[in-house]
Amino acid sequence: MPSNCNQPSRITFASRRTVWPRSLHGRLILIPSSLLMVGLLGTIGIIVLHAKSRIGTEVTSSVQLAHDLAVAALRNVTDADNQSAAFAALAQDLPKVRHVQFGLAAPDGTTRSAIQPGTEKVVAQHASVLASLLAPPPIVQSLPIVLRGDTVGKLIVQSNPTNEIAEIIGEMKLFSLVLMGLCLATVGGLLLTVRRSLRPLQLLTDGFDRLERGDYRPIADIPVPELARVARQFNLFAASLERVTADNRLLIDRLLSMQDRERKEVAAELHDEIGPVLFGIRAEAACIMKTVPHDTDISARAQSIAELTDGIQRVNYRMLERLRPLVLEQMGLSQALRQLTVSWQARCPHIAWSLDIPARLDGPDESVALTLYRAAQEATTNAVRHAEATAIGVRLTNDPTGSLVLMIRDNGHGLPGSFQYGFGLLGMIERVRQVGGSVSVGSARPGVVVAVAVPSHRQQAMEMAHADPVD
Repeated sequence: MPSNCNQPSRITFASRRTVWPRSLHGRLILIPSSLLMVGLLGTIGIIVLHAKSRIGTEVTSSVQLAHDLAVAALRNVTDADNQSAAFAALAQDLPKVRHVQFGLAAPDGTTRSAIQPGTEKVVAQHASVLASLLAPPPIVQSLPIVLRGDTVGKLIVQSNPTNEIAEIIGEMKLFSLVLMGLCLATVGGLLLTVRRSLRPLQLLTDGFDRLERGDYRPIADIPVPELARVARQFNLFAASLERVTADNRLLIDRLLSMQDRERKEVAAELHDEIGPVLFGIRAEAACIMKTVPHDTDISARAQSIAELTDGIQRVNYRMLERLRPLVLEQMGLSQALRQLTVSWQARCPHIAWSLDIPARLDGPDESVALTLYRAAQEATTNAVRHAEATAIGVRLTNDPTGSLVLMIRDNGHGLPGSFQYGFGLLGMIERVRQVGGSVSVGSARPGVVVAVAVPSHRQQAMEMAHADPVD
């Protein structure tokens, strides 16, 4: 079918679309959240750039201070007795300057030792990608250590911004956590606001869903000015639809009542008028056959009349069964369903028919019994005509709630993809609704199952038929 051929192309086209929330709720949340995330990332970037400049300024000033202190300390050790005494005096005189590390080196620069050990460990602990981004270019200064005119080593002044970087990273983490918390709080507020703002649309959606199920109750007043008029128009539409539906149901109920009355009258005429006439014709033909010789033309014609009369009587009987089943009035629903199954078995011997009825069945009211019998007629007729089934089962059970449940199931090819209710099923549904029942038609894998549930007593049926619909 063309529709099936076009379906894959639609799916392929949908899969190529850019990922974007289709719901209004998702869009209202995604756009502000994206802007907040961009703002958060931009703020962190600005902080990183500012922090790098700040660290460079701090380190430069610290190295300058350390250089001045180192020059002053070197002046104090020019009169030391030996190299070891000079180094010890430097280690004692040089203070710990923030962001600076002092070291000693041989005159040729081959060996070095840190006067203030432990800073390299701090550097290793805070080594990271962010630290490498924040670290300014290293500053290394070398000052000669002179004793009595001889250079005995070098004093190394080297920048070490590890502590400053660690503080900046800690501040950035705290600031990022605060910003993230504010973003989450903002998104949470947006979720709550959007949910409350879109609640009127959800009320309208629920109202349309109820209309589809036949529930015409009005929705509550919407305080949003932009949607208040829509809500009023919806309630007016629901009220109008309820009146039209009630009028249609009233007309259908009257039509069904007139149809049943006409069927009853026609059945009575067929039974009371046509039946005796056919019986009389059959009796007259039998008298003619008895009074004339068997080998005459008159006897043959009388025999032919008798056979035609028998055929008309069988047709008349089938019409009576369709119009007003006498077995239903005389022997009840169980026997009527058995007679229906036997009749179908005689006409369709290639189908395996089965009937399941409880041994003790509460006798339903006449209208309920007639409704179930008509439903069984319609469902079995549809199964024979359209299902191409090899087995059809009819089952009647008592529901624990006091209802009678009639199920007709076949093993045919199931419901078509474009299945729609025909006039027969629509008439069945209206008949069942008239007595307060319900009808469901679905696939059974294989085949189709038709389930009809009606209250067994007329008073209960009428109460359910006129009850307000519920969700």
